[in-house]
Amino acid sequence: MASAYYPPEPLAPGEEWRLLATDRFVGAFAPSTGMHTMATLWRIAAEPSLGLDALVGAIPTRGADAVESFAIAGIGRATVFVVRGEACSDVSVAGRMRRVDARGAQPWYVAELNEVDRFALGPLQRSPGDLRPTETDLPLDGGVVFGPWLGWARDIVASKPVPPARPVTAPSPLSELSPYDTNVLGDLGRRAASLTRHRTEPPATAPTPETAGAAAFRLGDRAPERVDAPVYVGRQPRSPRVTGPMLPRLVRVESPSREVSATHIELRPTPQGLVLTDLQSTNGTVVRQPGSGVRRLESGESLPVAPGTLIDIGDGNVIEILAYR
Repeated sequence: MASAYYPPEPLAPGEEWRLLATDRFVGAFAPSTGMHTMATLWRIAAEPSLGLDALVGAIPTRGADAVESFAIAGIGRATVFVVRGEACSDVSVAGRMRRVDARGAQPWYVAELNEVDRFALGPLQRSPGDLRPTETDLPLDGGVVFGPWLGWARDIVASKPVPPARPVTAPSPLSELSPYDTNVLGDLGRRAASLTRHRTEPPATAPTPETAGAAAFRLGDRAPERVDAPVYVGRQPRSPRVTGPMLPRLVRVESPSREVSATHIELRPTPQGLVLTDLQSTNGTVVRQPGSGVRRLESGESLPVAPGTLIDIGDGNVIEILAYR
């Protein structure tokens, strides 16, 4: 079985992170996170009909209640990590260690990884270690507690009962709560549009006022194309999913040496701009952003991209992000 766990002693006085766990989500939130916010997040995380987009969208990122640092993992066939500020996720993927941090991305950074066997969520300052639970760690089968960081591992069995560690008030029924009701979650809920993974997402419709100013892209010498629906680019692209009448666009490129994967990247319009995702390509995706230099996306990573960004997917196929006029 898989289980979450945490060490009982804080790193230092006043540095107790807020740790949340359900069977689908685990998260670590900075010590300054208000308890009202944690109670709301626990209610959403405990509701089976709500997905990762609703959970992330309910986190305030502006104003007096802003949560400046957090790390969340959505557990499923793949593991989706959402990281902001001074938080990080130390992850063991098929036995290899890596760290997922925000890298300055706003409002957060997203990575989707397969074959995750262990990970730990918490502040950047912690040493990742080997991510294995120790005899002094306490199991967390569900709820919200306080601690220095939160771990998760497959194939471990909790050997101790969970202590009464200052839990947040149990959630109230959510039968009337909708993740798309902005009176409940606020406009922040729309920021998580690119994270939708659950089956209860609303059907796609015509472009909204927020997406009416979507970006465009140009592939090599081809004419510019507007990104008003998800775009999948590759050697023989296929859409991972189709929801509603707004069909995605498939863009085929030539790749004589097969550097480009069959479905290499996704470009998805969101109310906050265009999001690029490497769809677990074989040879990776190289991105040059204005003022940020060159970086290579890890397999499954997502990144907001602005006009002026160049995306190299291999075999001379370079995509330029343009402002739509």
